[in-house]
Amino acid sequence: MRGLVFKRSALFIAAAGVGYLLQLGKIPIPYMLGGIIAMAAAKAFVASDLFWPRSWRMLALCVAGYGIGRNFTMDTWARLLDQTVGVFAATFISLALSVLIAIWTHRHTFANLLSCVMGILPGGLTQMMLMSEEDTRSDANVVVVAQTLRMFGVVMFVPFLVVHMLGAEVLPAEEVAKTAAAGGLSWLWLFPVCGLGSWAALRLHVPTATLIGPIIAAAAFSCAAGTLQTVPVFLMSIAQINIGLYMGAMLDKDKLLRTKSLLPYVLGGTAVMIGSSVLVAQVLAKHYQFSLVAAFLGMAPGGIAEMCLAGMSMGEDVSMILTYQIVRVMILNLTVPYAIKWYFDKDYQG
Repeated sequence: MRGLVFKRSALFIAAAGVGYLLQLGKIPIPYMLGGIIAMAAAKAFVASDLFWPRSWRMLALCVAGYGIGRNFTMDTWARLLDQTVGVFAATFISLALSVLIAIWTHRHTFANLLSCVMGILPGGLTQMMLMSEEDTRSDANVVVVAQTLRMFGVVMFVPFLVVHMLGAEVLPAEEVAKTAAAGGLSWLWLFPVCGLGSWAALRLHVPTATLIGPIIAAAAFSCAAGTLQTVPVFLMSIAQINIGLYMGAMLDKDKLLRTKSLLPYVLGGTAVMIGSSVLVAQVLAKHYQFSLVAAFLGMAPGGIAEMCLAGMSMGEDVSMILTYQIVRVMILNLTVPYAIKWYFDKDYQG
């Protein structure tokens, strides 16, 4: 027990140290990236069986969900209605491109089409992993590796892209917090809002309930009761580290070695998705008159928490990023499973 506590404490300190260095380098979501890098390095060079408690990650997602959802206001809702065509068109393009990449990967690797589709769809990591475990015709190992690599590719590369190629500027964390804390209801509302949101989302079997629930609850509370203050910098940094450490623990060297022939196709497909996101973001930014960086983070095939936290660190319109990301995730999780079951019917042999 003492050994486990020591390892986790050392990992947390290492993640905080790497995150601090990345923050000095003005990299978005520095502490999340610090957690990923620290855990990945530890698993590769120290002990491959390291893991991070799921319950800690769930609590961290609640904090992140509150921080994201509080940006949603009645004005955001009005803009969403004005941009309905853009939101759904962007979602359709993202999903259609994913299917094309899955077909390309299937034709050039050993993986069957069902596994490739489950492995490349953006924003569906949890849902697709569960489906692959339940459907014996798919290769769960392929799905896990492809989804994990896609997520890591986006989370690790996108922050550098928006800074060095799109000209984004990372604001000091204190400045972001100071601006967000000007007026509004106390951040202590985090606890009842997140508790209620998580409870309701879990009861309704919403995917990634401890993130989506607090986002929706904080957004609804913000619209009904007024602006909510952001959480303190140190608490958000701790949440980022926990999310990053959990993500880093998902890397499995043995699984990567067993599916090494997939690597160039998954990473190449991820690069294509990121590149197409930039192109679509340029159209959206020009048509709807908002920041190219915000449009790109809304389109990027990463997770809601990661892209919204990146936008938060750069002072971008988080509510807009949230709108595009959450619509895609909800459409994916509510419709794609049924589409997969319809297309890959009982006669599909894999």
